[in-house]
Amino acid sequence: MKRVVLREFDQYGEELSGHCARFAYRLMNLCVKAEEVSLLPVEVLIEGDLEKLEDCASIAKKDEYTFMIVPNFEEDLGPIGMGVTLEHPEFKQSIDSFTVTSVDEVGNSVEKEIRYLQLKMPEVDNDRYKVLKNSVDLLYNECKAEMDVAKQKYEIKFASLTVGESEEELDSLKKSIDKLSDQWTEHREKVYNEKVQEIEDAHNMWMADRVEETLDHIEEQEAHNEEAGFSMRMNPEDFN
Repeated sequence: MKRVVLREFDQYGEELSGHCARFAYRLMNLCVKAEEVSLLPVEVLIEGDLEKLEDCASIAKKDEYTFMIVPNFEEDLGPIGMGVTLEHPEFKQSIDSFTVTSVDEVGNSVEKEIRYLQLKMPEVDNDRYKVLKNSVDLLYNECKAEMDVAKQKYEIKFASLTVGESEEELDSLKKSIDKLSDQWTEHREKVYNEKVQEIEDAHNMWMADRVEETLDHIEEQEAHNEEAGFSMRMNPEDFN
């Protein structure tokens, strides 16, 4: 096989890889769980200069759905919150703190309170569920269309570059192209299905919480009614 054909084959694989990578990145920015990638675009205005979030704070995950943003300087808590809001207004922000213990120069134990910005991912209620599902499907269709266009483009290139090649070489190339296309198609489907499942799980968790709250409310109401009924049956002489 000609060198130029092999080079185009490699470029085709890189293009499919690029489309899938962008698709995955966009899905991670439709936050259901706390995805570190979602904070990469965040910039913070500090003393007139824009700085990347990772340059002015430490980032950690408190749990699957919560970030802890610890500023290098506590005075930057406000600007950091504003920077996050511009990129992800849906994140629920609050200020929390933890205590660290250190030793001073003379060996005494010293406690210090560290304040940090907590970012909680919003619940996937019915409205957000619809928005997320529609957004995921839109991004999926865009990625699929881009990959289909890429395949058509490279099939035309391969056809022009393989004029005069033997049937054996052409058949081998076709099998390689189909295998590469299937590989990245399967990867795209895997990324899509995992995101859809993540949304479904979060929505089911939200619905389960609502059912539990409703049951708790019913139990409280029934207990209140029983107490009220008992009080009404009591006579003044019962207290003598």
